[in-house]
Amino acid sequence: MNTPDDLLSVGGTAADADPSGVDLSSQRSINLDASREDEEDEDFLPDPGSQQFDDVEPPQDAQRVDEELLQSGLDFEELCDLAETDDIKLALSFITLLQNASLEDDGMRLDPDIYDRLLHPPQEELDLDDPDLRLALDLFLAVGNSSQETYTSVRKAIRRRYPEEDVLTYDQIKRRVAQLSGVVPLVHDMCVKTCVAYVGPFRDLDTCPYCGELRYDPIKLAASDGKTKVARREFHTMPIGPQLQALWRNKDSAQRMRYRDIRTEEILKELGQNDGNIPSYYDFFHGSEYLQAVEDGRIKEGDPVLMFSIDGAQLYQNKASDCWIYIWVVFNHDPASGRYIKKNILVGAIIPGPNKPKILESFLFPGLHHLAAIQKQGLPIWDASHKQLFTSHPFLALATADGPAMASINGLVGHQGRNGCRLYCPLKGRRKPGGSQYYPALLKPINYEVDGCSHADIDPFTIGSRTFENYETNLKYLIESPNDTQYKKRRLETGIVKPGIFLGLPNRHILTIPRCFGYDIMHLVSLNIPDLLISLWRGTIDCDKDDDRSTWSWAVLRGNIWTTHGQAVASITPYLPGSFDRPPRNPAEKLNSGYKAWEFLMYIFGLGPGLFYNILPQPFWRNFCKLVFGVRILHQYEICADSLRDAYATILDFVVEFELIYCERRASRIHFVRPCIHTIIHAAPEVARAGPGMIASQWTMERVIGDLGSEIRQPSNPFVNLSQRAVRRCQVNALKAMIPDLEEPTNVLPRGAQDLGGGYVLLKARQKNATRMCEHEAVALRAYCLEQDHDLPDSCDLRVLRWARLRVPTGQVARSLWKESLKAINQVRMARNVKVMLTIYCLFVN
Repeated sequence: MNTPDDLLSVGGTAADADPSGVDLSSQRSINLDASREDEEDEDFLPDPGSQQFDDVEPPQDAQRVDEELLQSGLDFEELCDLAETDDIKLALSFITLLQNASLEDDGMRLDPDIYDRLLHPPQEELDLDDPDLRLALDLFLAVGNSSQETYTSVRKAIRRRYPEEDVLTYDQIKRRVAQLSGVVPLVHDMCVKTCVAYVGPFRDLDTCPYCGELRYDPIKLAASDGKTKVARREFHTMPIGPQLQALWRNKDSAQRMRYRDIRTEEILKELGQNDGNIPSYYDFFHGSEYLQAVEDGRIKEGDPVLMFSIDGAQLYQNKASDCWIYIWVVFNHDPASGRYIKKNILVGAIIPGPNKPKILESFLFPGLHHLAAIQKQGLPIWDASHKQLFTSHPFLALATADGPAMASINGLVGHQGRNGCRLYCPLKGRRKPGGSQYYPALLKPINYEVDGCSHADIDPFTIGSRTFENYETNLKYLIESPNDTQYKKRRLETGIVKPGIFLGLPNRHILTIPRCFGYDIMHLVSLNIPDLLISLWRGTIDCDKDDDRSTWSWAVLRGNIWTTHGQAVASITPYLPGSFDRPPRNPAEKLNSGYKAWEFLMYIFGLGPGLFYNILPQPFWRNFCKLVFGVRILHQYEICADSLRDAYATILDFVVEFELIYCERRASRIHFVRPCIHTIIHAAPEVARAGPGMIASQWTMERVIGDLGSEIRQPSNPFVNLSQRAVRRCQVNALKAMIPDLEEPTNVLPRGAQDLGGGYVLLKARQKNATRMCEHEAVALRAYCLEQDHDLPDSCDLRVLRWARLRVPTGQVARSLWKESLKAINQVRMARNVKVMLTIYCLFVN
């Protein structure tokens, strides 16, 4: 079998492009009426179908091989001796500890019984043949969102009626759930102010090295003459090994875990049949990074492929309640039928707040230590579908986060730095004269000479796929800084702050660092870009003293126009079906009142082109429509290669044109070019590298935060309660994977429904008595029956029973005018428009 890189077709002309950039200094506007063919040479853009996004200089294939060899050859223990700055020394200490991780390390050991079970998993399906245990377990699950007192009250009621029944107490069933699931948290001490966790380099400390707070309860410590050490605060980590083993311990669940193996075979076969071209991108497995790892033997049959996702959460809107949560997403599941549902998302840890962790690595360390250990030693798994035991090596494919969290885990400078691209591309930012913050502006402003920023215009095509270049070389250069002055200088040059903790994971079982750190399409498209556009169009973005808002021809959403526009957005609600989820509220009234990411997405990229037509001046509206065109393609779960190519070309047009028409090559306006305008350049190449952006988006993380947050029942102590709920969820999900009938069956037809087959189901209400059809309805029915060879005599009195709703194969529910017309317009979410795909075109019917 050829490697994915060998399968690449040679066809791009990127080498013909001037790598120093494109001279646009004489351009102040762009021909918006030019056709796509006139604006771009068709051969200029790489073909995503043949994965040619890497066909730019310097050659990326050779670069990647060199970097992998270099990374695997980095001696971090030697670099520890060379490091002079405390922050780098600390980061390197975490990395070296991970490199030497073992399941038997002090402070990281599992409970003895759980440890033995991890190494020797049961080789039979879990069968609950004890009716008393099953009763207690059913009761425990039924009151899952209630309090412990609810369980106790129901237990007492059962025993009053059936005194002979020995129903387990709440504490007893909790212990049995932990025992049956095999999921027991690792509990570690932490600073009372969330500065650090007392693990790794901090393991033996009695006081916080940052705030000086005592680790142990001083009263109990003094009362016991220093013998009783009770931590003032703890946090929980749910090790991933037992959770992964549970997913294989039932025949059906294990078969679902085989999706990745089956899909990979299909993709490799498809590549062979299509000369190495991928016609469409549906999953991470279509990306060149995954295919290369499979070809290299770094991912083998049965290996769990994981995504790490972390984000901060504010538990209460008007209360200091911030905390951090990270989860694991198992890519072995089919994204269309189970990967992102609640029971298949594995919670990794709850990091209590309300303060932000000073050393986030210390809180990630227990979970990553466990992962590193089972990656090195291998994780024994019993496959119930094949009745066999095999050793797997979990592979960390991606690590995702929003911007601030990503800067904490990847060790890069963040978006305000000179090298601020989170994908570590070679673009150098520009800053305003006398300023310190950098902006990713492609075009050099007029009369602009700023030290280190006066480079020529950059063609976005020359950097679109040049991500993650020279990272290891630059990292070594940074670590070897002889003093603090040189460290700051090299930090500016390289865009690296410190080595990230993920460098401690076995190189063979992770995408090379920082290639596992991609971009997040949720924050980019649903929050960052809308925030920029709205602030521009409302004229609320910062205006420099030598600029004048009155000259901003695009700032039109003001006064009555903004008020009327907001009312127009809200008036669309009745015409958006309920399956579209939350409709966008009136932005003129609610923009600063918790406007949700989904609302922004629907408002800007769903309704925006129509809502802003004849409001935005034509050049700016056309530019916006280019962005919408590209984003709608990039936001799809399955992206065909031709569409991806169109999206890439259009996005590049949008970015250059955005700078021309908004910034007008003025240094005072380069702050309009926020990082989101740059990141979107990489979105299409990232699809070819790692699959569609929706596969790794933070939507999953946000939903987990919402679900867990809603389960909190102790507002006075929310962080402890949240940790308990997370532990419970991991244990219950493991049990449901092993015993599927613990969960109520889904997709059960409601009473009175009629299954039509093919995924179509008629749903009540239904007319009690048949009514006569009107003339045009009768004509349509007769024509249909004639096509089906069922002749209806003209004398036949056609009467029908009307149904209120029809569930279509997508799971959406269409409604009939018969019932919808009975409600006032402001009380309905119309669901009568259905798109019908025919052979050569599509129709919208009511």
